[in-house]
Amino acid sequence: MTKNEFLRGLAKGWFGNSQQHSIHAQLLKARGLNRLAAKIMAESDEEWEEAKKVNARLIELGETPVVELQEYPVITDIKEMLEYDCKDASEALPMMSKALSMFDDDFVTRRMIENFIIDEQDHLNWVKGHLCLIQQIGMENYIIEMLGE
Repeated sequence: MTKNEFLRGLAKGWFGNSQQHSIHAQLLKARGLNRLAAKIMAESDEEWEEAKKVNARLIELGETPVVELQEYPVITDIKEMLEYDCKDASEALPMMSKALSMFDDDFVTRRMIENFIIDEQDHLNWVKGHLCLIQQIGMENYIIEMLGE
């Protein structure tokens, strides 16, 4: 895989994941789970911005980005939604970390990916924390916690 193929793959993944999170946030909001919906929508917005940064970097490198997004499932069960996010982030982190060596000669792109790794780790920690909370207090109490503004 070339550097540019890797970057296009990142953009494709984040554009798709952004749409998945946006849909999930809308579904959660429709159920009155406003606190959880707001967090998931913020994640959607962050992923959209990350994808745009990757495309901007591709253009800076003289490449033409593609209009493409990775398909992700729409999940209505809250715990399954969080478990999917946990699995997805857990798989993305090693892949991004491994790819860093491709950019040893490109500090700007390497730094961008390092920041993506930090953001993804923060998100993974958040998701794991919420899965732990569900385990500790049960789904009904978790849902009560996520209601409201």
